Amino acid sequence: MSTNLFKYEYLADSNVLVGVILSDNIEKDDSKAILDYAIEELKNQPDSPNYIMDVRRVTKVSSYAIGVLMKALGVMKKTKGYMILVMTEALLQEIMLQHPEMFDYYAVFHTIEDAVAFIRK
Repeated sequence: MSTNLFKYEYLADSNVLVGVILSDNIEKDDSKAILDYAIEELKNQPDSPNYIMDVRRVTKVSSYAIGVLMKALGVMKKTKGYMILVMTEALLQEIMLQHPEMFDYYAVFHTIEDAVAFIRK
């Protein structure tokens, strides 16, 4: 998969692995490609007990893509500690209206710094 949709970043000082979605509009095909790449590439990432999914660039996401996002986070949860999403307030409000159940499982922050501070607590 091209790295124009997703990448990993490792925050060595915090021992946190961050998965970053790079596209602003996630549709069905994109979400499947991101999931496949994230699972495969996870093997090549540093061993870290914590994982953050950064979706701050995303402004529009299909319902199908939300399902794939939850599945991706579920896969990561099997190998990582805290499951945290970082997203904009606008996207948070949109998803909360359409899929409130999603927030029963994941902590949500608006910045990586706030998410890392939560992990450190």
